Amino acid sequence: MKITRVQVYEYDVAYAYGPYGMSHGRVALAQTSLVVRLSTDDGLEGWAETCPNGRTYLPSFLEGERAALGVLADAVLGCDPRNVNVLDAVMDDALLGSNAAKGVVDMAAWDILGQAARLPVSEVLGGRTQDSFPLFIAAPIDSAEATREAVARELANGIRVIQVKVGDAVADDVARVRVVLEAAGPDCTIIADANGGWNLQSALLAARQLDGLPVRLEQPCRTMTDCAELRKHTSLPLVLDECVVTIDDLMRAKYFVGAGAVNIKPSRVGGFTRARAMRDAAQGLGMTFTIDDTWGGALTTAQNAHLAASSRPDNLTATSFFAEWTEPLIATGPRMLPDGRGVVSDLPGLGVTVDVDRLGAPVMDRGTRR
Repeated sequence: MKITRVQVYEYDVAYAYGPYGMSHGRVALAQTSLVVRLSTDDGLEGWAETCPNGRTYLPSFLEGERAALGVLADAVLGCDPRNVNVLDAVMDDALLGSNAAKGVVDMAAWDILGQAARLPVSEVLGGRTQDSFPLFIAAPIDSAEATREAVARELANGIRVIQVKVGDAVADDVARVRVVLEAAGPDCTIIADANGGWNLQSALLAARQLDGLPVRLEQPCRTMTDCAELRKHTSLPLVLDECVVTIDDLMRAKYFVGAGAVNIKPSRVGGFTRARAMRDAAQGLGMTFTIDDTWGGALTTAQNAHLAASSRPDNLTATSFFAEWTEPLIATGPRMLPDGRGVVSDLPGLGVTVDVDRLGAPVMDRGTRR
């Protein structure tokens, strides 16, 4: 089997509840998602999605990943998509970095691999370990009233893991965390996520005021070194995210920083091939993790579901189903159950049907038509 055609589509993925705010004024109504379609000489097609979150969240950004996909498309034409390890090496030989672009090609190849094996991707990723799994939602930076409303809405949906965005003025951040704790109650897991927005001084001030509260701190500072220094001064559990890209980073997160958890985003680390390796390493290290991504819609939701369903229940804190709070939905796929949990498709591959008409014409088309 060979890849004969690579097509790239784009569409805007909007937050269903208005502006979505993170630290340092990173506010957006929508982000532009890149959707990859791989076609093969056997007639199988693989789909996947990556959605860079603006230009200042990670090194990846829309224009850069779009350009990278042009380079990668030329490199992977003629490759067997079922051999994901060789495909990963081919992409590395073609381009340094551009993990989001590599990741979306990789995940489309896993979709084909699952279809070829007549198995869901979750089975190929190591085997399904749970029939359903907990989901989490993110409460963006907003007013206290809007935050209370968001928490109440999600509690009614069965959600019990809430990530609250912080990383700006410490007093406002601490007040927002307290609002979420009060609204959510003692049965919820609360994660205060700064997305690297605090400098060390602000992180120290925030941690001192949050110490003793039932909350976890996620990526308080941008660098691993600053997070390690903060670790010396707080008893709060630490979760690392943006600064963990490789297995080496994961090892340093646990043994240099003292973080017991990591947020695994396939688009950040380079797709299923590398996310699976990081997940398995985290499980071996006794770490907990969330399965998440930078942004996205229905395809990203399906991708997260397969990685989550094949993770050990005692290591998985929760995963994100973007389809529950973004629009439009350009594919079928898993949705949240009434108890706030997620499930994965039993169909081969990702188990999705993409609405190609809604996507429109591809912005890039390399290879040959059948």
